[in-house]
Amino acid sequence: MSRSKHTDPRWLRASRRVRAPFDRRDTDDLSFRRRLRRRSPSGNSTPAPRIKRAYSLPVVPRIIWHQPRPGFHHPITKQGVLKFLETIGSLAVYGLRSIEFTRGRISDPPVLLLFGRYETPGRILLFEQARPPWRLHGRLSKKDVNRFERAGAKLIQLSQSGTTLVDWPADTLRRFMLEEVLLHEVGHHVLQHHKAKRLDRIARTKDHEAFAALFSMHQQKLLAVRSRAT
Repeated sequence: MSRSKHTDPRWLRASRRVRAPFDRRDTDDLSFRRRLRRRSPSGNSTPAPRIKRAYSLPVVPRIIWHQPRPGFHHPITKQGVLKFLETIGSLAVYGLRSIEFTRGRISDPPVLLLFGRYETPGRILLFEQARPPWRLHGRLSKKDVNRFERAGAKLIQLSQSGTTLVDWPADTLRRFMLEEVLLHEVGHHVLQHHKAKRLDRIARTKDHEAFAALFSMHQQKLLAVRSRAT
């Protein structure tokens, strides 16, 4: 198979596009240069012209901040999100248009269990959270219990009142929002953006969720390795 920029792994394409967002698609494409060489009488290839960039900073998503309601807060900051995305690399940033710190809507599920959402094309919503400790009615699902405890939350089941207390000591809620919620939504973006650029989801909800969960798990393992190395 002829080598081409368009058959590169998506992480390599993402890195190139973030580093040089205004370059032509055929810039430094080996297959393009070979075609030119075959057409040229002298057999010499002419390098593809490069478009001058207005700036050399990497492309970052737009961060939109909405003030939380009284009694609520955003556990993570704009700077924290941008710094965290740098640790993931260009695969997460490429094609991501905006990250929005927002409030829950009336039509949304109960706010206390609403953390993040991905919307096409390239938009991630991070919802405000009530200040801990949380008092939740009923028992949490096994999935939520595992997620919370893995992030460091302390859960207490109150059988008499039928409620669950969830406390987040130290910076555990901030880490949960970054390493569980944001990474999961980035996983949705990676699948959607690198498969197609349609507004409609390119996979069933079940498959989308499975890919996002695997992406988040893989990135968490990489983060753990880097933290041990430092």
